Amino acid sequence: MKITDMACHVMSILGPDGKTPKRNWVFVEIQTDAGITGIGEATTEYHEMAVKAQIETELRPRLLGMDPTDVERIWQLGYRDFWWRRGIVHTSAMSGIDQALWDIAGKAAGQPVFKLLGGKVREQIRLYARADFALGTIEEVAAQVLEEGFDAVKHGAGEETRPFDLDKQVDIAIEGLTRYRNALGPDVALMIDAHGWFTPQTAHRLVEGLRPLKMCFVEEPLEQSTVEPYLRLKRDFPDVRLAAGERWMTRWDCREWFEQQAVDVCQVDLSHTGGISELMKIAHFAEVYGILIAPHNPYGPVATAASAHAAAAMQNFLMLEHCRLQPWFDDVQTLAVPISEGHVDVNELAKRPGLGVELNMDMVRSHPHRPLEAWRCVAEDGSTPLY
Repeated sequence: MKITDMACHVMSILGPDGKTPKRNWVFVEIQTDAGITGIGEATTEYHEMAVKAQIETELRPRLLGMDPTDVERIWQLGYRDFWWRRGIVHTSAMSGIDQALWDIAGKAAGQPVFKLLGGKVREQIRLYARADFALGTIEEVAAQVLEEGFDAVKHGAGEETRPFDLDKQVDIAIEGLTRYRNALGPDVALMIDAHGWFTPQTAHRLVEGLRPLKMCFVEEPLEQSTVEPYLRLKRDFPDVRLAAGERWMTRWDCREWFEQQAVDVCQVDLSHTGGISELMKIAHFAEVYGILIAPHNPYGPVATAASAHAAAAMQNFLMLEHCRLQPWFDDVQTLAVPISEGHVDVNELAKRPGLGVELNMDMVRSHPHRPLEAWRCVAEDGSTPLY
């Protein structure tokens, strides 16, 4: 079997208000001479068209004619055949291709991808809902996600202050998460994405204020350019799980953080870090240090399916992010990820070869790329904060 063609499709997705472009899902499609098509997802933000160009201009001519089931060989070639490596554009492109190759390999073998990864270690994949991708008050959104069957929810640090004021932002974040805890009750896992906004001092106050809420984890309380501030937070709050990693690409970015055990939860993103192949290597690496994996996944159905297959075969999996951008998430699928009551059913995935998800490509093509609004915080003096 040989790769005969490769294409990248960028689909614009509107947010909960039905008006504002919120994502551009980036889908990779690989054709073979055996009539088997594989799909992957390389969604990112603000770099979508660069990812598309990398796939179609640089990687496609290198991979045409290769055996798509030589997944590791293609990953190594795609990674090492370039002088510049591990940038968000290139590793996202490789991530989408890697997922599509695993989809082809599973379909060719008549097996779900998780079987090719060593088989399942669990019966279902726990999802957590992103509360910030719904409309309504905190209490209304909490009621909605509970009604949908989720037992884990993540919220952001609140609407950013203008001008950006970290002390006020801490108060807003604590107030919002307290309202969520009161609305969700004590048994729902609650997380915060702090966006890497905070300084060591304000992050300390944030974690201290969230401590009584029994957070499942606190995500990116600090920017991730250096490890040491995370070590200080871990020292001062040994009972609070710290999470980070969505901007780490490949195991090489993870190395220092794992070796110093600077985080409790690693959130590498399968659409950026190197695909299924690299996510599994990172998970095994993390397991040595007792670090859990909660993949970052605010994207579309292919990334969700691919992450679920990896999680099914991963011993140290915690939970998977799920971005409920409706109606697009459901409508674009002709064979849907089997999600029910806040979980992916692994035994249903087992009935499907490959990734077990298929897309309406006519719908994908009918919603071309639309630029996203810049997400920018501005300090009182007009400068950009250090986050």
